[in-house]
Formats: sequence, structure tokens, C-alpha cells
Amino acid sequence: MKLPAWMRSVRFRLALTYSVVVFGLAFLVVFGVNVALSRSLADQPVSQQTQFRTFVAPNGAIVRIEETVRGRMVTLEQLVNARAREDLRRYSLLALLGMFPVSIGIGWLVANRAFAPIGKITKVAQDIQSTDLSQRIDLEGPDDELKQLADTFDGMLDRIEAGIDRQRSFVQDTSHELRNPLAVMAVSLDVALADDAADAATLRRTAEVVRRNVERTSRTVDDLLMFARSQIPESQLIEADLADLTGEVVEEHRAVIEEHRLALECDLDHVSATVDDVSVKRAVGNLIGNAVRLSPPNRQLRIGTGAVDGWAWIGVSDEGPGIAEEQHATMFRRHWSGDASSLGSELRAGLGLDIARQVAESHSGLITVESQPGVGATFVLWLPRGPGADPAMVTEDGIHPKANPLG
Repeated sequence: MKLPAWMRSVRFRLALTYSVVVFGLAFLVVFGVNVALSRSLADQPVSQQTQFRTFVAPNGAIVRIEETVRGRMVTLEQLVNARAREDLRRYSLLALLGMFPVSIGIGWLVANRAFAPIGKITKVAQDIQSTDLSQRIDLEGPDDELKQLADTFDGMLDRIEAGIDRQRSFVQDTSHELRNPLAVMAVSLDVALADDAADAATLRRTAEVVRRNVERTSRTVDDLLMFARSQIPESQLIEADLADLTGEVVEEHRAVIEEHRLALECDLDHVSATVDDVSVKRAVGNLIGNAVRLSPPNRQLRIGTGAVDGWAWIGVSDEGPGIAEEQHATMFRRHWSGDASSLGSELRAGLGLDIARQVAESHSGLITVESQPGVGATFVLWLPRGPGADPAMVTEDGIHPKANPLG
């Protein structure tokens, strides 16, 4: 026979357990009292402890009444004891019958009190949605098993929320990192297709640009997967000319720069440094891509390379909205965003500046920024040319530039 749902619940079973325990203890107490009283009445009869005296009647006869009186006392005592035991059993039975519903009520109240934190946990779990994981139980009280369960559940929610945030950020970072090479390829192809008189050399240059960006996109996807797994790509260091390396990146972005109607000024000094050319090109591409995306039309974009006191540098300067000084220390974090008040929009760094920072740090270098709202920004990637390069020469506090080669 299948029991009703409410009788199969854990709450009912726990209440029934409490009721059985309370009723069982009450039964043991009443039974013990009955047994103890019965033994007490049997072991110490009053009639056996009574002392009788003999006395002389007026006529001189000796009267002995002990046998007669004691016999009657024994009979009376037995009747009184039997009545007492019977009354005790009757009252005990009535007490147990009254205790049964009381024990049920006590068990239900105790079960409700014990399940109150679990009910709160259940309500929070029911209210939580995949798009809103901000709710927490925050259970107060002693550090017991339920408090530990609630804290464990809150910790699990923290980890799930962090994982979803990382997933959402990864999607945003992927779109950000793929936007630049895809835009370069699209613009390059549009320019080539729009020119009916394009010769084979022009088409070949366009194909080379597209091919380099396809390779860059493929490497970006690989690096993003590594970032998603919290791994750092291994660097392959070579001796590279920073002017040639930067020039390749500029050529890849030239069509996009022209589409945004920016005046490009390049001052590329041939400086060699031991670098991972792929990662440095990606960092420079991110800086150029951000500058092109944020710069209004008909503004100037300056790109340069050079060397200062043991440091090689690659700089990108734009005339975009600029960044307030108090945000310089945080703008290299992943998913940084700031207010571009002059444009009435929001600046977003995505993964671009974070990758540039990691590239600089992987080369024992650093990246600096000099910017003011409404003036523009200058980013300089500093790479040491040897072990004696002093970071104090480059910055005052690790963020704000002490030397701005493009300034």
C-alpha cells in the first residue's frame, strides 16, 4: 500500500522519530515509577512495623489484642496498596494517552525548526537562475552541520558564478581578438574588389595581407584556448628587427586605417631585440587596433620604434578620447571598461591590453601609458635589450611613464 506523499517526506519521518523518542521516554518514566512504587509497598508493610502492648483489664485478666488487630491491619493495608497501584496504573495510562498527541506535536515543531535552514537553502536554489547567481543563503547561527552545508552551497555558487563570468568574458574576449584580423581581411578584400583596374601585384599584396591575418586569427584562437585553460603559451625567442616587425603589423592594418580616414605617421628606427616575434606582433596589433577603433576620423595616428638606454620600444599614439589618470593603473586588467566622456560612450579593453601587458612581462619588460581625457593616449611597449635594463628609467611608479619617446 502506497503511503501519501506527506507521510513519505523526510520532515514527517523526522517528526515521527522525535515523537517515538519522546513517547518512549515518557513510557519508561511512568513504567519505572509504577515498578518502584509497587516494590516499595511490598517491601515495607506498615502492619509489620507496628508494636502492640499487652494490658491488664479491671477484673485482673490479661488482654492480648495483637493477633486480632494486626490481622485486620494487614487486610486494610493490602486493600489500600491495591487501590493505590490501581489508581497509579490508571493515571499513568491516561497520562500516556495524553502524551501521545503531545509527542506528535513536539516532534513536528522540532522537525520544523530543524528543517528551517534547509527550507531557506531550497528557496534560494529555486530562485536562482543561470543569468543571476548573485543570491546567497548567508545562514546565521552556530557553526553546526546545517551552517556548514549552507556555507558550502554559497561557496559552490561563488565558483559557479565565477565560472560563468569567465565563460562570458571568454566569449567577449574572443570576439574582441578576432575583430581586428577579420576587419583587416574584410577591408582589404573590399578594396581589392572595388578596384576594377587592380593588377596582379596589388591582388598579390592583398592576398598576402589576408593570408597573414588568417594565420594570426588561427594563432589567436589557439592562444585564447590556452587562456581559457589558464595556460601561458610558450615563447620562441629570436633576434628580430622591431622596425620590420612593426612595419608588417602596420601594413596589415593600413586598409583599416585608411577606411577610418586617419593620418598615419611612422617613424621606425631599426632596433634589434630578442623577442617572440609572434606575440610582440599580436601585442602591437592590439594597440594599433584599439587606437584605430577609438580615434575619430581625420585625426593622426603615430607609430614608432627606437631604443633608449638598454631598452627597445614600440609606441602607438592616437588622438582618441583619452583615459583619466586615475584609471591608468587598472586599464591593463582583463575586461577593463572606462567612460569616454568626450564621445559619450564606454571604453572597453577586453583582452587586448591584458595580452599586451602579458607579452611585455613575459619579455621582462613593461608597457606604459600616457593619456589625458580629450587629448589622446600613447602606449609604449618596452623590451629590454640586455640584462642591465633598469625599469626605473622607464617609469616612476610602474605605470605612469617617466620617458615618453613619442611625446
